[in-house]
Amino acid sequence: MLLAVNKPSTVHAADVDVKNNTNEAQSQKQPEQVVTKDQAQKDVNKAQSERDNAKSQADEAQKNVDKANQDVTSAQKQVEEATKANNSAKEIQKEATPEHINEVKANIVQQEQEVANKAKAQEAAQKEANKQSSNLADAQKDQLAEQVNNANNAVSEATNEVNDKQSSLSQARQQADAAKAELDAAQSTVNGLQTKVDSINVITMPKNYFLYNKYGMPDRVNTAVVDAAYNANSYKDDQEAKKEAVAHNKDGVTQLTDAQQKELTLWVAGILNDVRQQVGLKPNLVVTPASLAHTNYIATHSTVPTFDHDTNAIDAADKLIPDLSMLSESIGTPWYAENMNDVKRGVYYHMLSMIFGDADANWGHAFQLTGDETSMLANTPGNPNPEYFGVSFRKDKGFIQFDSYTKWAVDPKEQKFEIPNYDGLKASLKDAKHELAVKQTSYGEATNTVNNAEKAYNVAATKLAQARQKQSSAKNAYEVANANVTKLNNDLANLQSSLKSAQEKLNKLTESKSDKDFDLWKASDFYEATKKDLDGAKSDAANMQKEFDKVKADYDQAFAKLSQAKADAKQAQDKLNSLKSNLSALQNAEENVAETAQALTDATAELDQAKKSADDLTAKLVEVKATLAEKETALTTAKFVLAKIEKEEAAKEAVKKAQEEAKKVAEEKAEHTNFYKAGNDKLIDSKGQVMPSDYTVKENKVYNAKGEFVGVVSSKVESRVVAHAIAKVEAKESTTLNSNAFSSYASKHAKDHTVKASSVLPTTGSRDTNLAGLIGLALASVGSLLGLATSKKKDLR
Repeated sequence: MLLAVNKPSTVHAADVDVKNNTNEAQSQKQPEQVVTKDQAQKDVNKAQSERDNAKSQADEAQKNVDKANQDVTSAQKQVEEATKANNSAKEIQKEATPEHINEVKANIVQQEQEVANKAKAQEAAQKEANKQSSNLADAQKDQLAEQVNNANNAVSEATNEVNDKQSSLSQARQQADAAKAELDAAQSTVNGLQTKVDSINVITMPKNYFLYNKYGMPDRVNTAVVDAAYNANSYKDDQEAKKEAVAHNKDGVTQLTDAQQKELTLWVAGILNDVRQQVGLKPNLVVTPASLAHTNYIATHSTVPTFDHDTNAIDAADKLIPDLSMLSESIGTPWYAENMNDVKRGVYYHMLSMIFGDADANWGHAFQLTGDETSMLANTPGNPNPEYFGVSFRKDKGFIQFDSYTKWAVDPKEQKFEIPNYDGLKASLKDAKHELAVKQTSYGEATNTVNNAEKAYNVAATKLAQARQKQSSAKNAYEVANANVTKLNNDLANLQSSLKSAQEKLNKLTESKSDKDFDLWKASDFYEATKKDLDGAKSDAANMQKEFDKVKADYDQAFAKLSQAKADAKQAQDKLNSLKSNLSALQNAEENVAETAQALTDATAELDQAKKSADDLTAKLVEVKATLAEKETALTTAKFVLAKIEKEEAAKEAVKKAQEEAKKVAEEKAEHTNFYKAGNDKLIDSKGQVMPSDYTVKENKVYNAKGEFVGVVSSKVESRVVAHAIAKVEAKESTTLNSNAFSSYASKHAKDHTVKASSVLPTTGSRDTNLAGLIGLALASVGSLLGLATSKKKDLR
């Protein structure tokens, strides 16, 4: 919980001592000074500016000190170099005797002759190297021609390989595309069948739905499992049924065609036969033209204005069925439907309510729909008598009717409509999924083939690119050599032409002749002559390589001698230069000593000046850093004061925001909390509880005794608990107003008719305000979700 504290956003200047990290006043004697947020921000800005200026000065001072230290280091290095130079000059001064100078001069004359000799040797070696270079160019011409020919052959082979791999890749892609098309078609088939299977509606029954008597026969419903079973089932929309519109009369009541009534009956019969099998009974519902006509007759001839069975219409319909033994009818409340999907949804939830929520009717509807009245246990020998079944809507009121009957005798030739069980559709889906897996594997294999073909093609393309590169390099080298050696180029071209011609003839004959013709041609003199020419060309190429190797060896040897001659000449020249430099130093020894001594003096003075400048700048840096430390302390103090003020303001804002959020959440919750009106002045919550009288409603909003907005009044009831609570309140008020308005329904007994009183709802007296009508009114907004119905059984014999 956040608590709001109303304090001004100020801080006392004496609250904080940043330097000593305490919250005590720096001086108890000074009067407390209140600092506003604006003043604190100004103090921070001023302190920040002063700190930034001090930091800038400190940075500049540091740069000056660093440069001064670098100057000291540089000056120190110059002093060291000047000292070395001065020491070296003094040593040379000691050696500068006339005898030593004359000795050096004599050595220079001797070394100059040595340099001249080495220069002549280098010149001779250069001439020999030039000669061998010319010979090597001639030899290279022959070798390069062979390399060009080999490069051309390599390019041709690589091109053929690329074409072959490209053809394989194209074929693999075509196969992969075909496999993908087959895969897509198989996937489309599976999707279509899956959609149809997903729209199959079933009612999943709990394993222990029935409780059994001592004879092993089901005689009552296990109420401990029905709620969970009800919640576990839900309707699946039928996309095709959404396209099938239904008609309405002037009052908006659904009017099914004969074809739609038949479609609906067969659909319900399929679900209920499956229900019977799940609870351990045999599926015995059948649909015939007579059963459809029977329920349709009741729907079109019922005239009672209340939510009840029309006995006259039922009796008249019974006469249409010869040899009828028992009749059962369950009816449910109407709802609005635009199409057959809406119709099926409503029927589905009525069946759920009758099977899992029929305690108020003593489970009479459940016994009819599950087959407890007419079927037999699945493990009992023989077949049960068929129960003739039909579903229809009352034309005037829209009540849904589940009508069924049995007969004493069964006509084996009687026409029966096929009730769907969807086994074929499920089997088709299974087969389609298997075919899809096969197509998926085929497509995967085709894709792998494409990938492998692409890799092979890429390898071949790379090989071709490399071959073309080598071909280009060989041609360039050949052209350079051709420009240098024209005559050898002509000779090589003639030889290469002969070799190529012989090879082409051989290839042409090999490709164009059959094995038999080739053997005849091979035996001919032409073949022998051609082979001899080819062998001779190969021998010439080998000899050419040997000659090239010899010329290359002579060339390498000549250039090795030239390199050695150049090295000897350079070594002699370097020695001569050293002697001349030594002579100059000896002859100028006195002057050099004086110059190096002065240079050392100057370098020492520069070093002293650099050290003094560095010391002065270091002292200045210490002073500037002290100022910077003071400014940073002042800035930290100012920021602390400002942060404290901002923290207090943020806390206040957080409390305010939390309070607003809590109010918003409460209002949003109330907007989604439904209450329902019952009777004249009662208010019921979503749990079916009646609210105290101090709860008020204003503009459709509900307020509690404290005047807090807690919910809204809804007219759409979607809970059986709420619906029953509303019905109970209104029934109680109706009873209070007119305690004599209702009369108990007495079971009708006749010679040929018996009525199961526990399975019907009470009928009304003269005021047409019976309990069934009140409940029907209370549940009008629930529609197909509850499927409240009444039932009537009729036994003949």
